[in-house]
Amino acid sequence: PRAPNNIAKQQHELAFHHLFLNKPTSKMTTNIGAQAADAVNEKLVERQKLEQEMYAHHQDLQTLISQRNENEMVKEELEICEKESSDATIYKQVGPVLLKNDLSDATDTIEKRLEFISGEIKKTEGLISKKEGRYEELGKAIQEMQNAMQKAAVEAAKAAAQQAAS
Repeated sequence: PRAPNNIAKQQHELAFHHLFLNKPTSKMTTNIGAQAADAVNEKLVERQKLEQEMYAHHQDLQTLISQRNENEMVKEELEICEKESSDATIYKQVGPVLLKNDLSDATDTIEKRLEFISGEIKKTEGLISKKEGRYEELGKAIQEMQNAMQKAAVEAAKAAAQQAAS
């Protein structure tokens, strides 16, 4: 009974090693459980890093949305000025100084700024989406690894109990 048990144990260790480390099995250490725990911890650290990056991207997105809203309000104000009188005086703040600006120049500037901000919003949303996908993948991988570790622990306990009974 010991020979098949050892073969099964070796096969289990090889499969376990492949699942967690994806490294050659010739340099396998004796503590597979510690290696598996380390592999899970690495995935957890990567997942936490992704979470922090997603948080930063969400903050960037909120900033961009605020900027878009502000610029849309300015655009609406410029449209009101354009409807009421074509000779309205528009001022642009440059540092501490107010400079006269053409209504058409101001409108063009705001429209270009809105285009740029909209592009940045799309880019940031894409980054968030990509990171969320990776975050979910890591969550599934971690769950699979933890399930494999539990299964291995149960099998090891059964094998130890059988060995003790022999």
